[in-house]
Amino acid sequence: MIKTLSILIEQKPNETTDGHRLTQIKTFFLYSISVHPCLSVVAFIISLYIMKSAIVTITPHGLKVGRRIQEGLKLVPAWCKQGCDLYAPEEILTPLERMPRHPSFLTGLTENRSAIIGYKTIKELVDRVWGDYDSLIFIMAMGIVIRIIKDHIQDKHMDPAVVVVDEMGRYAISALSGHEGGANRLAERVALICQGDFVITTGSEATKTLIIGMGCRRGTSVDYLEDAMMEGLRLITRELKEVRLIASIEDKRDEKGLLQLSERLNIPLKFIHKVLIKTVEEGFSKSELVKNTLGVYSVAEPCAILGGFRCQLLLPKTKMKGTTIAIAEERFL
Repeated sequence: MIKTLSILIEQKPNETTDGHRLTQIKTFFLYSISVHPCLSVVAFIISLYIMKSAIVTITPHGLKVGRRIQEGLKLVPAWCKQGCDLYAPEEILTPLERMPRHPSFLTGLTENRSAIIGYKTIKELVDRVWGDYDSLIFIMAMGIVIRIIKDHIQDKHMDPAVVVVDEMGRYAISALSGHEGGANRLAERVALICQGDFVITTGSEATKTLIIGMGCRRGTSVDYLEDAMMEGLRLITRELKEVRLIASIEDKRDEKGLLQLSERLNIPLKFIHKVLIKTVEEGFSKSELVKNTLGVYSVAEPCAILGGFRCQLLLPKTKMKGTTIAIAEERFL
């Protein structure tokens, strides 16, 4: 098995074998899990090493959104060979934007991230690159995506993750390989980059109904935030596995502790606009200090309510070590 893995790593990529090589490594990953848990760790590391994404756009405005997503997704560890290639129709590209060559399998656009790869027709593009990427992000209507990928879909364990984003960047929809391919998590990350909402329809996500609203002082550590969350859950006798989302005010987009908490617990973040908070803040407890600092009277409670759908407050605002937390639960129809 180790010999097989070494062959896969040493094999030089090219346009005709990239897709096959990616399929081989995915197969190795699935096989390793069935043989021994320790081998799955090795396979996971290898999958990170060759991780690769493509963003496909069809209009000038969609191209702008694609650039933003590309910039956000390229923030990966230096040792990771992740590429994030950006595609657009040839007719909308300037000479400086065009990239005449096909990107290499491992490096993608890591050498020249400002370049864009032109294509003639979207069908021809998808036919050509479907097997070359771990994930595909389409910035266009869902109907278009369905029509162009339907003939390529085979198996949820082997198909790439597919995420569809509207041209305003308002919604990132996990459309294919949500769990197995990672489309759910990718949709969450793309939504965070675009400051929009993610849409996930897989059944297992419906069992997660808790929304954690959080406010904190600037620079609050991830450990303090995690302690506050766990204490809040303890107070309502609920579990971490029931948490679907962490929500906070838009001013906290760069709050290191919150970003680290999301990564550590593998729970998506959502940032609520002040305009929305102001529409509901009359119904919650008020703080003049918060008003003077952020321009709204409350953070944790309105963010918990606005973070989900048909939410009911379970834990009112509770203060803990420079952190405020409130917990709401989404209700089924």
